[in-house]
Amino acid sequence: MNPPKITVTKEYEKFSTILGNRIINEKKVENLMADISKGLNLLPYCPVIVFRKDNNLKIVDGQHRFEATKRLELPVHYVECEQLDLKKIASLNSRSDKWKNSDFLECYVRLGIEDYVTLLDFLRKYKIIYSASIDLLMYGNPKAKGSNSMEAFRNGEFEVKFLDKATELVNLTTEIFGRYVFSNDRYLIGAVMELKEAGICDFEVLKNKVSEAPNIMEKKSNIKEYKYLIEQVYNFKNQKRVALF
Repeated sequence: MNPPKITVTKEYEKFSTILGNRIINEKKVENLMADISKGLNLLPYCPVIVFRKDNNLKIVDGQHRFEATKRLELPVHYVECEQLDLKKIASLNSRSDKWKNSDFLECYVRLGIEDYVTLLDFLRKYKIIYSASIDLLMYGNPKAKGSNSMEAFRNGEFEVKFLDKATELVNLTTEIFGRYVFSNDRYLIGAVMELKEAGICDFEVLKNKVSEAPNIMEKKSNIKEYKYLIEQVYNFKNQKRVALF
């Protein structure tokens, strides 16, 4: 297989971005321009990757390099690849550190994939980390063992299957433990899930006990430790201990 040919041009109008490409980070462009202005121009060695469509060059990778080159009125170095849709581009980027989770989410939201729109709304409302939110919505569990949910998310294969369960679980956790900054911790949510499944706890009692003894609860690093604390709170001032799990 022949190596890709690097082409050079100053016809900037030939280039365009793809719907769903990341929004330009002005600071990144400015930093690139500053480096180039100081004599550190590595752009000829890092060509923009494009594919050709309708006589246009669609930028797959290198938006910021292209923008810096254009603003400095320098030649654009680019190589052509086969035509890719946005899902393939996102999948390609999932193999590297180039895209953050927010980039993938924005990409699929802009494509109009409803599951990702739902995820965005869920993240905005509950401020739970990506991996826990994705596991909750895909599997109904904030820490699904052996799941490949993050890979599915990056590849555009994320599906919302447990929205009602996830919403109910997070709302219950917030109702009881909302006073704490760690109330959106995936392990605390997991402990509440197991508490709910056990079917022994009176949640109104637990809520009142949290108010009576707020200092017992603290952030923990796993579900087991949270379960131990919750049981302590539930049995605060009880004469007879109740086992919740």
